[in-house]
Amino acid sequence: MIRLLAALAALALLVAVLPAQATVPGTETIYIWESGGMTEPTLQRISVVAGRHQGVLAQEHRGTIKLLAVNRDGEPIQSAPTGFVIPMAALALDPVESRSVIGTDVADALQSGAVVMGESSARLRGAQVGDVVRFVGWDGTTQQVPIGAVVPDQRVRSAELVFSTATAAQFGFSRLSSVTISGFSDKEALYQDLVSTFTGEFVGIDPDPGRNVDDVLSDVAAKRMYGEFAYEFTGPGDKIRIDPAWVGSNIITVNLPVLGQFKCHRSMVPYLESAIDEVIAAGLDSIIDRADFQIAGGCYNARLIRGGDKGGAISRHSWGIAVDINPSSNPYGGVVAMDPRIAEIFHKWGFAWGGGWVYTDGAHFEWTRLPIFMVDT
Repeated sequence: MIRLLAALAALALLVAVLPAQATVPGTETIYIWESGGMTEPTLQRISVVAGRHQGVLAQEHRGTIKLLAVNRDGEPIQSAPTGFVIPMAALALDPVESRSVIGTDVADALQSGAVVMGESSARLRGAQVGDVVRFVGWDGTTQQVPIGAVVPDQRVRSAELVFSTATAAQFGFSRLSSVTISGFSDKEALYQDLVSTFTGEFVGIDPDPGRNVDDVLSDVAAKRMYGEFAYEFTGPGDKIRIDPAWVGSNIITVNLPVLGQFKCHRSMVPYLESAIDEVIAAGLDSIIDRADFQIAGGCYNARLIRGGDKGGAISRHSWGIAVDINPSSNPYGGVVAMDPRIAEIFHKWGFAWGGGWVYTDGAHFEWTRLPIFMVDT
């Protein structure tokens, strides 16, 4: 009952937390991405398919920007602790080719050299039009760009900061990751053509983002639910150090059956514990390798996302909302050996599963939503 009440209390936080189409209302699109960034050959093939259906492409560059402060009239309304930065999910678009998708107001703000901020991100820091965003560019330089517009998250696919590609290029931000197709003659026909073209490849094709049980939270949704933190890069490799104040308020040590003792975000505990209880009740607990979880898996782990060029994105393990179970037999990008019955139980309790991703991660379970029996479907 305590776990159930905790889950119900979280309901108020779960409003529009999954990715949404980056469109103005009424604009139909299909969103396509390639794991690790989109290559030129993939882009050309998409263009050919889209052309067969009168589709228009808008390219998207994605990555993480390191926020230093948001200033108003020369004074900070938010700033990272000294030596730390705040990770911000950034998107760069060509305002001309994207105008029909993002809307005239966003396109005009981008063409003026300003940055556009999503509403959720603006609320997190009390930002408004006219404030100035100060951040570290990908070229290592400190940049200052005014906020030209604040728009609903779905208008910019839940990005926190949106730049024009021309502005982004000035500080080295360039990472083609996805495209949006609009203006097509028949959405279903285009979708099937794309699926046929890219079957068996690490290319995701989504006509309705946010509807797949294995879709994950956007960065800003994770911040809304679990809190925003600042970090510093410490190394080696992908290691980061998160602001100790955030860690102290959110990360706790738990001891659960089957998994043992480990650290994770306090808000996730009721759902993870319930999933493990159901695994035990189903007689599946022997499938989970406790030693492997303790040595190679776990939950809280402050680091960047691993595996190729991820644009400096922060791992959900840094929030303590993901667990890796049986990682040795379910390597990232490898054959998925996870028992589907365990995945089904975790799905039931609100976890996305990496085994259903374009680039598979069969060990990875990430909490994203309320259990399915607590949501009106």
